Amino acid sequence: MKYNGIVQRKLTLLDEQVMRLRQHLDGVTAEAFAESWALRSMTERALQVAVEIVIDIAERIIAIEGAGPVPGASAAIDRLVTLGVLPSAEPYRTMVGFRNMIVHQYERVDPALVYELATRRLDDFRQFRDELDRL
Repeated sequence: MKYNGIVQRKLTLLDEQVMRLRQHLDGVTAEAFAESWALRSMTERALQVAVEIVIDIAERIIAIEGAGPVPGASAAIDRLVTLGVLPSAEPYRTMVGFRNMIVHQYERVDPALVYELATRRLDDFRQFRDELDRL
């Protein structure tokens, strides 16, 4: 990867966030997850932080490339596609949408959706790292 140490440090933080989330949810059923306020809250926050890291990295790369500013997080993902950093905006635009939901519409967060993302979609964060590493 051609990007600076700040991007590398954030990628390391992303890896740690995903690893810790996997550890805490290992063996947890959807039912147990839905019943546990602590698990749901921890997972929502961990996913939010992971998405924030993706957004921070996107904005950092845009600044390094002199291709900004952009009006928001979704636009930052789209700009990385335009710059050829990412081959597609998905699943990253979906991540940003989820982050917006848990931050701004927190009263409507579906525990089943959070569980699904945290147990079946964490590899999307690894995909982001891998796509940056191919540069």
